[in-house]
Amino acid sequence: MIPEPIAYVLLAVFGLVMGSAVTALVHRVPRQLSWVRGRSACPSCEAPLAPRDLVPLLSFLLARGRCRHCGARIAWRYPLTELACAVWAMLLYLKVGPAWSFLPLAFWGFLLVALTWVDLDFQLLPDALTCPGTVLGIAAALLGPGPHHALLGVVAASGLLWLLAWAWLTFRKVEGMGGGDIKLAAMFGAVLGWPLAFVTLFLAALAGSVWGGTLIALRRGGGKTALPFGALLAPAAMVVFLWGDRWVNAYLSLFRHR
Repeated sequence: MIPEPIAYVLLAVFGLVMGSAVTALVHRVPRQLSWVRGRSACPSCEAPLAPRDLVPLLSFLLARGRCRHCGARIAWRYPLTELACAVWAMLLYLKVGPAWSFLPLAFWGFLLVALTWVDLDFQLLPDALTCPGTVLGIAAALLGPGPHHALLGVVAASGLLWLLAWAWLTFRKVEGMGGGDIKLAAMFGAVLGWPLAFVTLFLAALAGSVWGGTLIALRRGGGKTALPFGALLAPAAMVVFLWGDRWVNAYLSLFRHR
């Protein structure tokens, strides 16, 4: 058995390394570039990055957030993504422990981080990320709560979003929900099951309402301003996985004590 402090250090390193890989996915997948072949390069001057430029978090700090070749600023999203993946790995282990489902759940979360950034940048949820994410979600469910849990979650989450998209298109004659959102719903529904999938949809819709209301108040948008809903669904799914069952139990306990 590995002592717990060392285990969390290893988890943090694992998350940081995977966070670096996630930043490559975010840059390459929407641009239809291979994420397997080719060296990483500076987005500004396209100079190839050396191994010392690719150490998660540390390279950014030592370079003071600038490219060694052209001096261009490196976006804060790179270290933030690495930190987010490290935090996810540690919180996930705190929740599930050394279970067989840990690895598929870890990579499921890393893909959700990638989807968040891609949707913010391009309003796109690529099949190259959502489809493997759904497979990982189903694998995690098979190693945990079982196939019925995954099936009901997929049908409930993606079915509800499909129904909303159909109703919006039928009655308002405009596309209100993309197919990528429906596939993303299948990805988190497989892991969360139908009750927590609905909590995720509610939480994302609430965040979207606050976001949209803020844009209207600042006169930077209107009632028809399109928001990247996937960028709200993905982090909501991660949060609900970690703490959603406690919220549901606390809510239900209000009725049990009456």
